[in-house]
Amino acid sequence: MNWMEERLSRLQRWEGYQHSVESRDSVESKLDANENWHLPSAEIREALNTSAEHLDPRSYPDGAVVNLAKAVSVQIGVPSESVIPCAGGDQAIDLICQAFLGPGDNAVIVSPTFSMYRLRATIAGAECACVPMLPDFRLPVAEILRRGGPGGVTFICSPNNPTGNQFNRDDVERVLDSFQGLVVLDEAYVEFASYSLSRRVRQRRNLAVLRTFSKAYGMAGLRLGYIVASEEWAPEFLAKVQYPYPVSGVAVAMAVAMMRNRGRIEEWIGKVRNERVWLTRRLRAIPGTVVIDSEANFLMVSLPVDSGEAQKRLLAAGVSTRRLGDVLDFPDCLRITVGTRRMNKQLLEGLRGIVTK
Repeated sequence: MNWMEERLSRLQRWEGYQHSVESRDSVESKLDANENWHLPSAEIREALNTSAEHLDPRSYPDGAVVNLAKAVSVQIGVPSESVIPCAGGDQAIDLICQAFLGPGDNAVIVSPTFSMYRLRATIAGAECACVPMLPDFRLPVAEILRRGGPGGVTFICSPNNPTGNQFNRDDVERVLDSFQGLVVLDEAYVEFASYSLSRRVRQRRNLAVLRTFSKAYGMAGLRLGYIVASEEWAPEFLAKVQYPYPVSGVAVAMAVAMMRNRGRIEEWIGKVRNERVWLTRRLRAIPGTVVIDSEANFLMVSLPVDSGEAQKRLLAAGVSTRRLGDVLDFPDCLRITVGTRRMNKQLLEGLRGIVTK
């Protein structure tokens, strides 16, 4: 086998990201991708138009990285030098794998979780060890440390996708105390949760926190996120690993404007949290249905019927969800975005008809 054939064979062996059900004309309630439908579309479009109004798309966004870093610094209380803007959380994961992982390195992944950690670590050449969380949804600290060996990267998603739980803070700190490599804490859903460790990068050189504007800020279509890391090495990473002009000037201008209007963001986050409680209670009232307590903007639901069939029937009724199958000790699971009250009522109506027949 020559070089090209070997590389193509390797490419074929790699797994790809499995997208959620794509939007269709028949989908009235899109609850399959953890998007935030609680932000008024008219208000978001107005903010987008205002952000784009004074930008010239012929020019590279020279100041975008600095502007976002300064705004994030004020927002979450870290030095601006600790902020590495990225084109969404996915790019942040990829860049970390490129910079810190290679053949012979270990990637420890707390599972079940977001598949991009394993996919990108594999492409980087690392050996991946998927360590299941404990049955009570706690972090398997001892196993993480055992599998990590002398170094590598461990990926912890908290709140976790797809289970929705946020790991105990002390358990995360214990991993940071003893893990010999880099701990990547993905906080994509942290605005809906109880705490954030973003500020800990000031004391924890081995911590990188991932944040995004796709969820709480409703900017999924603009692909904007950032890494928060120690100011000792974040500037080097930004200068040498990140691409030149990595983020859209329009996306940054919109994010900065929205961060200035924090009251509105908190209002929208509050609506998601309240609706999460409302939806959880009503889902649990459906016979045989188990709902995992969530600190994200979605719920993992275990059904008493086949989840694949339930997903198909819900889709036929205009509601898209994400099929998970069996997760830990929970059979036939769906991941369901916390939608608006109208969306959630449509979901409940469809699910009751499927489960109770």
